[in-house]
Amino acid sequence: MTLCGPGEAFGELALVSGAEALRAATVEALEAGETHAVYRREFDRLRQEHPGVTDVLVAVLAEQVRRRDALLLDAYYAPAEKRVLRRLRDIASLYPDGEIRLTQEDLASLAGTSRATVNRVLRQEERRGTVDLRRGRCAVLDADALARRAR
Repeated sequence: MTLCGPGEAFGELALVSGAEALRAATVEALEAGETHAVYRREFDRLRQEHPGVTDVLVAVLAEQVRRRDALLLDAYYAPAEKRVLRRLRDIASLYPDGEIRLTQEDLASLAGTSRATVNRVLRQEERRGTVDLRRGRCAVLDADALARRAR
């Protein structure tokens, strides 16, 4: 599971992989939003007219590889509790009000751990005053303290 924020793209591989390639993911919106679709034929024409578009696409794909590499290293070497704090920190930055509209099961999937571990970490953070737990969501009250513990 990956979470995209405002202005981020998804589905770029479909623009550069063959037509016979299978989809690698399913996209689901957590809240109302607006998307813009670019079809391969239109994208190919855009690349011909503006070759710099290819550089932008390569940069986007390279950033995604960097991000996934960092998550993979985290999954191998960081304790589960640290991964939960890091994902919480990362996700909180996507929500200006600090309210994360994900279930503990969703957070567990993002952190590569169990719901029980997420619940334990969130309860500890709630006792510290860093988060406020609510049904199906939590609010980050002290992002700086959370970021310090996530290091």
